[in-house]
Amino acid sequence: MYMKIKPIFVGIAVVGVLLLVLSLSAVGKIFGANPRDVLAGVKTQPLAVKFLPQRSPLFLSFLINPEKLGLFTQLAAKPSDRGDVRHELSNLKQQLQQNWLLDYERDIQPWLDQEITLAVTDVDIDQQPANGLQTGYLLAFAAKDTELAKTSIDAFWQRLAVNGSDLGFEQYQGISILKTSFAEDKPTIAGTTLDKFVLFANDTRVLHKAIDALQKPDLALMNLANYRDRLAQFNSGKNAGKIAVAYVNLAELGEELPKESLLMSLSFDKSGIRAKTSLNLETNEQIKTAVDAQTIKLKNPPKNSSNIANKIPSASSVSIGNNLGATLQELQNTLIPEWKQALIKAIAPMTLDSSNLAWAQHDYAIALLPKANHDLDWLLVAKVEDVNATKESLSNLDQLVRNKLTVGEISLKAQPVTIWTNLSASNNSGVSGNVVAAHTQTKDYVYLSNSLAVLESSLKLKNSESIAASKRFKTISAKLPSDRLTYGYIDKNIDLSWVRTSLLNLKETSEITQNISNSPLAQTFKHIEVGGFAITSTDKSMQNGELFLILK
Repeated sequence: MYMKIKPIFVGIAVVGVLLLVLSLSAVGKIFGANPRDVLAGVKTQPLAVKFLPQRSPLFLSFLINPEKLGLFTQLAAKPSDRGDVRHELSNLKQQLQQNWLLDYERDIQPWLDQEITLAVTDVDIDQQPANGLQTGYLLAFAAKDTELAKTSIDAFWQRLAVNGSDLGFEQYQGISILKTSFAEDKPTIAGTTLDKFVLFANDTRVLHKAIDALQKPDLALMNLANYRDRLAQFNSGKNAGKIAVAYVNLAELGEELPKESLLMSLSFDKSGIRAKTSLNLETNEQIKTAVDAQTIKLKNPPKNSSNIANKIPSASSVSIGNNLGATLQELQNTLIPEWKQALIKAIAPMTLDSSNLAWAQHDYAIALLPKANHDLDWLLVAKVEDVNATKESLSNLDQLVRNKLTVGEISLKAQPVTIWTNLSASNNSGVSGNVVAAHTQTKDYVYLSNSLAVLESSLKLKNSESIAASKRFKTISAKLPSDRLTYGYIDKNIDLSWVRTSLLNLKETSEITQNISNSPLAQTFKHIEVGGFAITSTDKSMQNGELFLILK
C-alpha cells in the first residue's frame, strides 16, 4: 500500500531548529550566569493542548518565555559561538514573519507569557485526498496581559488591511474570527482570542475545531487518557522540570506507520539536554504477546551490564540489554515495513525468530564500530550462563546458516572460531569468498561479528581499552536512569548519515525526500558530541524511556 504524503517534516523541522539552536550552546559552561528557572524547567503542562483535536498529528510546546531561553543560550554559548546563536534566533523570528506575517518584537513580545505552541491539527482538513492535502496548522501564544494582547493584535490586523490584505470576519459558536483572503504571494491567516490565548491558523476550519475542543473538552487531546496519564508521569519524580513538550501521533502521519503515539518532554541539564519519552504501543494480539514475553524476561535491569561493557572496544556505539531474542521480537512488531526489512537484511542469514537467539537470553551488548568509507563493523557479545546449552544453541544456528553459507572453523591464537563464508567460483576455476560473520565462545561470553579483525581484538581487549573505561560513556551512563532495562551510547566517532539515508529510502515523493535532506534535524546530527538512550519500562500498552545528548 502506498504511503500517503504527510506533513511530518513540518514538526521535525521545528524540533530540529530547537536542537540546532541549542547545539550551539555548551550548556553549563557559564552555569553560574544562567537564569536558574530555565535550567530547572517548569512542571506546568502545555495548556494550548485544550484547543487540539484528539487526532492531531503533532505539536511542539515551548513552556519557557523566548527571552529567557534566548538569554540562556547566549550565556551558555562560547563567546565565539554567540554570533551564531543570535543568527539562529533571528532566523526563527524571520520564519514567524514569513509564514504568519507577525513581527515578534512588535506584535507578540510585549504581552507574551510562558507558552508558545505550534501544532499540525489535520493532515487533510476536508478529508478529500483527490484535491490534494490541505494541512491544518495552529499557532498559539499565551498572553500574560489579555488587554495588551488584544490591542497589539487589533493593530496587526489593521496594518494588514492598510497594506492591501482583504480581511474577512465571521462568527463561530459566538467567537469572532478574523481572516485574510487567499493571495498568491502571501500566506492565508485566520485568528482569534480564546481563554488567555491568541490563536492563528492557516484556515478558519482549524479555529472551528479549536473552539469545539474548548467548548466540548471530551474532544480535546488534553483529555485523551493515554496523553494525560503519560504527561502526569513526566511531571513527577526526579528531573520533572521541562522547557518543552512534543507529541507525535504516528497513526495520523502515514498508513504504514505503527498505530502509536510518542510524547516527549525536553529539559536542560548542566551537561546537556534530557528528553523523557513515552511511546503508546499498538494493542493488537501479536504485539501483546511479544511485549508480554519482553516484560517477563526484562522485569529487572541487567545486573552485569558494566561487566559486559568491558568487552566492547572504546570509540564504539553500543546498546546493552537483556534477552536479545525478546528485544528483537518486540522491535520487529513496531517497525514500519521498510525498517523491518532493513533489520532482517542486517542480521541475515539469521532471522528474527527468537529461537535462533537462545544463546543470548541474558546480558548482551551490540556495538557499532566505525571504519573507512563511512562503513560500520558490528560486534555482538552475550553473557554465557549455561556453557553446554549455549554450545548447543550456537550449533543449531550454524546448521541454519549452512543452507546459505559455508560454515568452517579456524583458530585465532588457540581460540577456536566458527566462520560463515560466502563462496563463489572465480574466472580461473578457483574458489573465492568473503567472511560474512564469525563467532566464538569463551567461558563467560559469546562473541559474534562481521569482522575477524574486530573479533580478534575483542578477545584480547584490556579493561582500560574498553568503552567502560571511557569518560564519555561513564558520563552518559550516569545521566541515564538507574532502573533502565535497555540502554545505549552513541559515540561522536559514529557516522549517523545512515539514519538520514534510511529516512530518504522511505516510500515518499521527491518533495518530501528533499524536505528530510534539508531539514534542520538532518543537519543537527553533526552537532551531537555524544548521546545515550534508555528504556525504563515496557508493558502491553506503554514503553517509557529517556534520551540524553551532549552537544558540541
